[in-house]
Amino acid sequence: MAVKKVQKKKGAREGGSTKPNAIVLAGLKLFAQYGYRKTSMDDIANAAQVAKRTVYLHFENKAAVFLAILEYLSDQVRQRCAVAEGAGGTPVDRLTGLLDAYFGMAFELFSRSEHMPELEETFSTLARSRIGDLNTEYEDRLARFLRSLQKTGEIGGPPQGLTVEQIVHILVRTAEGAKHDPDLQGDRKGFERRLRELAILAIAAMNK
Repeated sequence: MAVKKVQKKKGAREGGSTKPNAIVLAGLKLFAQYGYRKTSMDDIANAAQVAKRTVYLHFENKAAVFLAILEYLSDQVRQRCAVAEGAGGTPVDRLTGLLDAYFGMAFELFSRSEHMPELEETFSTLARSRIGDLNTEYEDRLARFLRSLQKTGEIGGPPQGLTVEQIVHILVRTAEGAKHDPDLQGDRKGFERRLRELAILAIAAMNK
């Protein structure tokens, strides 16, 4: 299920001198740097270089900004997934790209943030169902990708006792664990290697 668009405050004008995208990007940067609780609407307005009333014109409160950030990140994931699916290379290359489209982006944005536990708690509190929808959408996409490789004969089926969905579930949970591995924090190249290792294992398990 697609994540629904965040509803802006009723009566907000579109276009003109308002800068909703700048507000969202400013909020993303500040939440990663200072955490959710310590970031105020004044801080967001200053970082976005807009008046505080402009922020409230588009977003009712800080929680609405946070949800808009989630929608922005969801769109970024979809775009990155589309690029990875359309890229050339081996099945391992493309699956690595798909894993990086989701987990690599989160790693880039938050792996250096000391406020990640608080942000994850905030995501869970404010947007548990939306996060669940996005995760389901992403896992469905991975499953479709693996089945497309089966259809073209690039890989075989899953090993006996496993389904494609179970392989995807293992991939996602292991990639999520790697994102939090203290030995990888701040090491983007190391994280990329870990994702590629997961892709190699998954494709090898489904090779003919």
